[in-house]
Amino acid sequence: MDYSKDFLTELYKELVELRLFEEKLVEIYALGKVPGHIHSGVGQEATFVGTLATRKQGDYYKISHRPVGTAAIIGVPLNTVFSEIMGKRDGNSGGRGGVNHVALLSKGMLGFSGTLGSDMAVGVGAGLTIRKNKTDNMVYVFFGDGTANRGAVYEAMNLASAWKLPVLFVCENNQFAISTHVSEASPVANPGADRAQAYGIPSKIVDGTDVLDVYEGAKELEEYVRSGKGPAILEAKSYRWRGHFEGDQMKYRDASVTEEWMKKDSVEKMENYLLKNNFITEGEIAKIREEINAELDKAIEFAEASPATPEEEIYEYLYVK
Repeated sequence: MDYSKDFLTELYKELVELRLFEEKLVEIYALGKVPGHIHSGVGQEATFVGTLATRKQGDYYKISHRPVGTAAIIGVPLNTVFSEIMGKRDGNSGGRGGVNHVALLSKGMLGFSGTLGSDMAVGVGAGLTIRKNKTDNMVYVFFGDGTANRGAVYEAMNLASAWKLPVLFVCENNQFAISTHVSEASPVANPGADRAQAYGIPSKIVDGTDVLDVYEGAKELEEYVRSGKGPAILEAKSYRWRGHFEGDQMKYRDASVTEEWMKKDSVEKMENYLLKNNFITEGEIAKIREEINAELDKAIEFAEASPATPEEEIYEYLYVK
């Protein structure tokens, strides 16, 4: 594909924003500013940025717990994202959802469940909404290789295919479900793509460390889905750099393998591509990072200054009135 400088620069900016967001999240968690626990997505940015480069106004998104910074790429304001993560009143859900339940319907973000896989049906439901409204929008449903083994996932894919709903299922295969390697839990090598045949839908496998490869694969499937032919499955191969949670000792895997995968850094790979082809300069890279870091720091300051959600408001919206 031929790419314009503007497109490549924007893609790079989103990669950097997601990387720096996830790094900041680790920092503030270590300082005790985030209730509960987090699941760092550092190193997995290309799958989300490359796929979402095909998005358009009116689309829906069902992301996952890793990386939660994807919310910012979709357009959820940084102030409210960090406020929600820190359990503050100014968060998207008033601090009730926290880091594992970030949502903002006005931006098409459906949120996600801590019970992985159970929320796949919500994404399919959004596809039904699009069908009813007769638009060419679509739903991006992200899930991991571990989630691929949940029963609700099969039900969601089966119904989406039977009804030819506009859903792109994106399997982020980072090779680990908590401490279990994909080879120990899946009978097939590609837990997302290999199962597409059972539903009669197309699939594609891409390099989850190469944002352009992800984009090209996603673009091909996006055109299929938006044309009204039904759902598709994109599987991106990557590797989870950090533990399942912060503090995970990761004794269940070989550190040397992790180090080799870290050499495939998607951000560094994109930087080298842009520099080699004269799309960007070292000075511009430094400026982009400086500006994004400043925006993130400002949002974190906003969240820190935001009041905690009052006790009497915590249970509001728990039930429909």
